[in-house]
Amino acid sequence: MFEALTDRLFDAIAAASTLAGGSLTFAMLWAQSAVYLGPCPARPPLDFGAHAERRAAVDAGFSSLLALTTAVIVSSVWMHPRPFTVLPIRNYLNHTPDSSFPSDHGTLLFALGFALLISTSRPGRQFGSLAVVLGVSVGWARIFLGAHYPLDIVGAAVVAAIAVLVVASPGGRTIGARLTVWGGASFWLVDR
Repeated sequence: MFEALTDRLFDAIAAASTLAGGSLTFAMLWAQSAVYLGPCPARPPLDFGAHAERRAAVDAGFSSLLALTTAVIVSSVWMHPRPFTVLPIRNYLNHTPDSSFPSDHGTLLFALGFALLISTSRPGRQFGSLAVVLGVSVGWARIFLGAHYPLDIVGAAVVAAIAVLVVASPGGRTIGARLTVWGGASFWLVDR
């Protein structure tokens, strides 16, 4: 059932094999490079923010690391072919034919976003919303260019949400608090 639904969604989103010009350039740039925008908002709070902002940034980084590790394990255990390997479509991104589930780009952006959305930091929640929107749009671009199915992006969101819940658990909060204190003692000059 899910495969049939994701195939129909893929057909509705995927680019035509004749895609060229500015549309192709923009989609490729967004699909490959926008993921680097996700971590950028976490840097200023680490350097200049109050404790709540630093804690939100550390939890987001911890959640992202856990989510990406989980995604790598899932994709190595379960080989789900990429659309361009089974369908007569172009491989616009010249992607390797490895497992497509879950999307690493989506996993990173959703983990950052979800972790910041549940933080106590107001700026963190604002940046979290931005990261989630970025995750959806990067996911769309990667589907559009034939590197992923919609289910790969949904799977990335689920893996990210689970990682964020683990980091938000009592044990995860303890580790996050220690990382924040260690980071403060090691890197930040002023503890506000």
